[in-house]
Parts: sequence; structure tokens; C-alpha cells
Amino acid sequence: MNRFFVLLILVLVAGASQGLILPLLSLLLEKQGVAASVNSLSAAALYVGALLAVFFVEKPLVRYGYKALLVVGLVMVVSSTVLFAIIGYSFVIWLILRFLVGVGDSILHYATQTWIADRSPENKRGRYMSLYGLMYSLGFSIGPLGINLLAYGTWVPFIVMGSMFGMTGLLLYTIRNERPPARKGGSSSKTYGRVYVLVWLPLLAPFLYGLMEAALNVSFPIYATELHISDGWISLILPSFVLGSLLLQVPLGMLSDRFGPRPILRICAVIGGLVFFIVPFVGDHVYGLIILFALAGIFVGSFFGLGLAYVAMLLPRTLLASGNVLASLHFDSGSLIGPGLGGLAMEAFGRASLFYMLGSFLFLFALAGVFFRHRAF
Repeated sequence: MNRFFVLLILVLVAGASQGLILPLLSLLLEKQGVAASVNSLSAAALYVGALLAVFFVEKPLVRYGYKALLVVGLVMVVSSTVLFAIIGYSFVIWLILRFLVGVGDSILHYATQTWIADRSPENKRGRYMSLYGLMYSLGFSIGPLGINLLAYGTWVPFIVMGSMFGMTGLLLYTIRNERPPARKGGSSSKTYGRVYVLVWLPLLAPFLYGLMEAALNVSFPIYATELHISDGWISLILPSFVLGSLLLQVPLGMLSDRFGPRPILRICAVIGGLVFFIVPFVGDHVYGLIILFALAGIFVGSFFGLGLAYVAMLLPRTLLASGNVLASLHFDSGSLIGPGLGGLAMEAFGRASLFYMLGSFLFLFALAGVFFRHRAF
């Protein structure tokens, strides 16, 4: 079976898992009377697991190959997901399982994105990485629909999700294992430092995407509540960012193959920044917010995929695994920092500062592109 098809299906299922697990567990903990602050702390366990896993994945990947690492990630996610249903509610155990799901998801995403970037034709790398981002976004957007399965029993969404991963694992066995080339010479810290100097601009793209996605999902409901926007409308406005990102991911990837990722990223950053600056002027007009969120998603929703394509374009194959470690680290760091930074900005300078902050970061990214110069390793 075609390698890219299997990997994209795996990314779709992994995205659906994250899109379901986060709101599903928060909802179940809320029904158990867990305080909102403690609930949020529990949710952060998934991101902490994802962040920590990044530091340990490169060496096993080079030694055992992509497929072996994907099997480990699948086993961790499937077993943890099924245990949610078998064990039932226990805050401490659920905290541990969330952490393990984060570790497994991080392994899956790191191995798939590195494999796709490593084996993509150079003239189509932007397109393939955009497909990666598209499948993840699509999965993340349909994942919350699994909450409706709660009507058939608390355990049903977990078993269905675990079964989907299991079937994807069967597809994985139809493709042969491959290994990335090992980097030669120098300590890990020295190599990462040199890679960072070479591709610091592309690495900012996944960081900004993680920060924007997390900040919007966590801080926008607070912003909207202060404007007396109903929960129903909030549930429609937020997904419009992800749905908007689905529209142009592949076309933008194709444009990046033709003109290079840097000018495409800079243009998208400027337009996305302008959109965020306009949001506060719309006020509580929900249709205007839906349109603006969709526009923001259209132009900055491809930052993760385009950033990975840019990293892969600038680095030799022997350093691609190291570059993807840093890209994953930046995305996870942005996801952890985003909600806190957004909350602090709103508390210190008013609710509109959330969007001024996001817009300013995008403008700074576009400005940084003027000074970035690629140098050979």
C-alpha cells in the first residue's frame, strides 16, 4: 500500500484523537464536579507529555526506523485510550493516562512528519507537508463529534477511538520500515544549536501556530463570554478557524513549491495579522467573528505544514530528524505558552489585547523574514 496514504490516514486519526480527548475528558471531569482550574491543569498533562517526548525520540528513530517508532506510539495511545473506558473515573489515573496519550501522540506526529518530509520529492515537499497539516486539521475538527457517542455510554467514545487506531495499525503493517540517515559528528546539543541557527525562522512558524491555536481555544471563550456571546455561538466560531485552514492548505503548499516557503509565509503572516487586528472592532457580531476566524485560519492555518516544509528544504537529510525535533518542540512550547500569555494579556490590557498580541506576533514574524539568510551547515 502507498506509504504516504497510510501515513496521512494515521495523521487524520491522531488529529481526531486529540480533538476528542481534550474536550471529552474536560466534560467528564466537569460532570464529576472537578474545579475548572484543576480541570485545566489536568488538560495540560497531555501537552507536557508531548513536550517531554520530543527530547527522546530522535535516537530511537534513527536506530529502529520510522515504522518501529510508529508502532510504539500507536500502542501507547491505544492502550491509554482503552484504559480510560475500563478503569472509569479516577482523577490521578486519568492524569497519568492523559500524559501517556500526549507522549504517544507526540511520537506519532514526529515519526509521520519526519517520514513524509524525508521521502517527499523536493519539488512537491510543500504540497505533501500541506497535506499532512490538512489531515491533522481535518481530524482535529471532526474529533469533538465523538462526544455525541456519550449517549450510548461513557466508555463508547474511548472504545471507538481505540478501534480506529487499531485499524490504522493494520494498515501500517502493509508498508516496509525505513530509517533516516544518521547525523555524523558533534554532540546533540552542539548539533541542535547549529541547526537552530540555520533554520530559526522556519522554526518560528510551528511555534506561532501552536501558540495561536491554543490561545484561541482557551482564551477566546473568556473573551466571548465578556461580550455575552452564548456558548452555542462560541462552539461555532472557534471551529471556523480550523475549517478555514482546510481551504487553502494544499494550494499554499503548491505555491511554496513554486516560489519558496518564505515569501508565502510572510504574505500569510501580514494578512493574518491584519485580520486579528480587525477582530476587536467587530464586537459581538457573531457572523463577523465567524468570517474573520475563517479568514485567519485560511492564511495562518498552514503555518505548521509550511514551516516543516521550509525546515526540510534548508537542511540536509542527515539533519532532518534533528530539525523536526526542534519543530515539534517549538509547536508544543507554543501550545503550552499560548493560553497563559493570552490570559495575562487580557487581564493586564483588556480583552482586545488577545488579538492585538496575536497580530503583533505575526507582523514580527513577517519582519524577521527580511533579515533571515540561509547558510550552509
